[in-house]
Amino acid sequence: MAQRHHGIRFPMPGMPRGVRHPPPPTRLVHRPAAPQPVKRKEYDDEQMVPDGAKDVQNISHLQFVRMFVSGRLVFPAEYKDPAKEFSFGYEDLSDLGFIGQGNFGRVTKMKHVQSGKPMAVKRVRIITEQGEEGESLSLKRLRNEVETIKNASDCPEIVRLYGVTYHEGDCLLCMEFMDISLDKLYKTVHTVMQRRFDETIIGFIVVSILRALNHLKSCQQIIHRDVKPSNILLNRRGQIKLCDFGISGYLVDSIARTKEVGCRPYMAPERLMASTSYDVRSDVWSLGITLIEIATGQFPYQDIYELSIFKQLEVIVLGDPPFLRNNDIYAQSTVNFVNQCVVKDVKLRPDYTILMGTDFYQRYANEHDSGNYVRSYVENVLLYCQP
Repeated sequence: MAQRHHGIRFPMPGMPRGVRHPPPPTRLVHRPAAPQPVKRKEYDDEQMVPDGAKDVQNISHLQFVRMFVSGRLVFPAEYKDPAKEFSFGYEDLSDLGFIGQGNFGRVTKMKHVQSGKPMAVKRVRIITEQGEEGESLSLKRLRNEVETIKNASDCPEIVRLYGVTYHEGDCLLCMEFMDISLDKLYKTVHTVMQRRFDETIIGFIVVSILRALNHLKSCQQIIHRDVKPSNILLNRRGQIKLCDFGISGYLVDSIARTKEVGCRPYMAPERLMASTSYDVRSDVWSLGITLIEIATGQFPYQDIYELSIFKQLEVIVLGDPPFLRNNDIYAQSTVNFVNQCVVKDVKLRPDYTILMGTDFYQRYANEHDSGNYVRSYVENVLLYCQP
């Protein structure tokens, strides 16, 4: 500002003549930075979650999710293709259309433009209108999905996670693309093709899903809790894989003590009762319901979706269990295996180890040409699928 002296204004020292006032100072306007992916190195520097140095169970769901929004897309080596890694963001993806709605997110087919790799991208809203409770549940399920798939990367019967990015309040999980769900496959076979579901494919599904479930149990102490046809995927390479781990839960001494709700009609009776604990045999029940559904072409509890929740509980908990009838369509060994899975008394129902020791399981597990058989079957059914 100019100095005052007896009412006469004098220029500030060093100011050119004719300039009565200095220019106003430039105002600095603070604008919050756009959200950026948090790099792994930033967390390492802060000693948040250095790999192998700290139990990730001790960090919040948000910290865990941000740690994996790393801007890296990693495609593992497969067949003749070497492993590849790319820096990426949402702008590097091309939308190829809607696939379906998962437990807690919309799934879209997208292509990574640089590599040309198709992916199934699950978009999970992590900023919700439901307040902190809704955000916490969304983040918890997102963390379950990321953590489970990441730790199961060595299991060929579980879908792969390639990378995670962020866009407009959504977290995008970029996962392995599979050609068809078991739900769409069996409906096409029964309804469009007017054929019975292939018994050998049932055997290969049993082997793949039991391997996936057993891997979760033995390597991570995790129970899936949402086994159903829409969460079993197949592809043209002859692979069968388990997906959707949003409501998976940890086992303590082989017991699950949380009551995360899956799809009720597929839930075992003990999960719907007042009991506070259950184990992997509840997923065996869900697998059995799934096998009956694909074998017969219809859900075993007919019209259950039209009933109230309380009526659904009554039908499953108090009613007789469904079973696969021996009507000469399938071999007796297949019928016996499926019906073992839906024994209502959980104490009498077999677990993964017992099922994997049966002659039925061993027969299909030792089949060396399973990939070619599944590939041929999937390609044939896809010819009849609606786009």
